[in-house]
Amino acid sequence: MLPATTYSRTSPGSQAVLGSVPRQYVFLLALLVVYASIVVLASSPVFDGGDEGGYVAYAMRIAGVHETSQDLRLWWGAQDLRYWWGPGYPLILAPFAFFGWPWLAAKLLNALFLAGAMAYAGAVVYRYTSGSVVMLSMGLYPPMMRSLPSLNPESLTVLLVCGFMFHFCALFQSTRRFRLHLLAASICLAYLALAKIFFGYVIATILIFLLVLRLWQRTPAVGTALKLFLLGLLWCVPYLAYMYSATGKVFYWGTSGGMSLYWMSTPYPGEYGSWYSGDQVRERPELAPHREFFATLERLSDVQRDDAFKRKALDNLAHHPKEYARNWAANVGRMLFSYPFSFAAQSLSTYFYLAPNIFIVALFLGSLIPAVLRPQAVPFELWFLLAFALIALAGSTLVSGYDRQFRPLVPILCVWVTFVFVRVLRIELRPWPPEENS
Repeated sequence: MLPATTYSRTSPGSQAVLGSVPRQYVFLLALLVVYASIVVLASSPVFDGGDEGGYVAYAMRIAGVHETSQDLRLWWGAQDLRYWWGPGYPLILAPFAFFGWPWLAAKLLNALFLAGAMAYAGAVVYRYTSGSVVMLSMGLYPPMMRSLPSLNPESLTVLLVCGFMFHFCALFQSTRRFRLHLLAASICLAYLALAKIFFGYVIATILIFLLVLRLWQRTPAVGTALKLFLLGLLWCVPYLAYMYSATGKVFYWGTSGGMSLYWMSTPYPGEYGSWYSGDQVRERPELAPHREFFATLERLSDVQRDDAFKRKALDNLAHHPKEYARNWAANVGRMLFSYPFSFAAQSLSTYFYLAPNIFIVALFLGSLIPAVLRPQAVPFELWFLLAFALIALAGSTLVSGYDRQFRPLVPILCVWVTFVFVRVLRIELRPWPPEENS
C-alpha cells in the first residue's frame, strides 16, 4: 500500500473540468447513442403496469390537464399522488402534458440524464485518478440502462447523485468558484429529495450527524459539509410547508413509507418483504391473509392510511421480530441482486443484476481493508460520500426495497473503489526468484 503522502490535491487530474479530455467526449457520445437507441427501440406506446401511469397522472394534474384515459383515472382515484411521490420528476413531465408533446420525447430525456450523470462521474474519477475508462464501465452498467425506456425518475436520480458528488468534491479541491459549487451541490441534493422523498430523511440524518460532529471537530471540512446540507434542506422548506398545510404533519415528506414498512414486517409464510398494491391483495389468492386489514383502510384518507400501515408494521415488528429479520435479509438480497421475491419462481433474469453487482460488492468490500489501514490516504470528501451512500443504503433496507434503491449509489461506490485501488493500494507481481545452483 502506498503511504498517505503519495496523494496530492494538485495531481494532473485535479484541475480537470467536465469534458476536458477528448476521449471522454468520445465515450459520452457513444453512451448517448446507446442510451437513445435503447429508448427508441424498447419504448412502448402503452404505459406499463408499474409507476408510469402514476407519474403521467401526477404531471397532468400539475399542468392542469384533464385525462380521460381509464388507466390514468384509476391512478387518480386510488391515491393522491401529490402525497405519495415527491414532485421532482412530475414537474419535468408537466410541460409534456401541458403542450401535448410525445411521451417518447420525455423518455429520451432519460438518455440525456444518464449521459450527464456519466459525465459528472467521469469528471470525478478523472479528478482523482487521471483516468476515464471507468466512466465507460459505469455507463454500460446493465441495471442502470434497464429503466431508460420508461417514464420513471431513475435516470434523473442518478444524475442528481452524480451532480451532487461532483460539486461536493469540487468544494474541497479548490477555493475557486466555491459559492457556485456550494449552490449547485445543494440544489442537486434538494432536488434529489424532491424526486425521491426517501433522500429527505437521508439529508436529515446526515445533518444531525454533522451537527453532533461539529461539537467535537470544528474543522473547515465539517463546516463546509454542514453548510451544504443546511442549504440543501432549506431549498426543501417550501415543499415541507406545503405538506404541512395539506397534512398537518411537521417534516412529512410523503405517504408511501408506511405501506413499504408494512410489507417488510409481514410474518406470513412464503413472504420475504416484497411490496404489493391494494389491487394485488384483492386479486392474488396467496395474499388473502392481508385482505381483512386492507378492508379497514378503504375509507381512510391518505395520511390516515399511511399512519395505519405504520402502526400495523410496528405491531408486527414487536410480535414477529424474527420474521422481520428474515425479510430484512431478503430485502438486502433484492436490492443488490434482485432476489428473492415473495411467491415468485426462480428466473434467469436474476443474473442480469447478480453478475454485475457481485463484482461491485466484492471490490467494495476488498477496498475497505486498505482504506481502513491507511485512512489518511483517502480525502475527507470521499469518506463523506461513502458515508452518504452507506446511510442511504442502510435506510433503504429497513423498508421494502428493490434494485432501484441501489442503482443511484453505484457511481459513488465506483468512484470510491477506483480511488482506493489506484491511489491507495499497489498490486504488483514479485520477480521470479533466481534458480539456485544445484
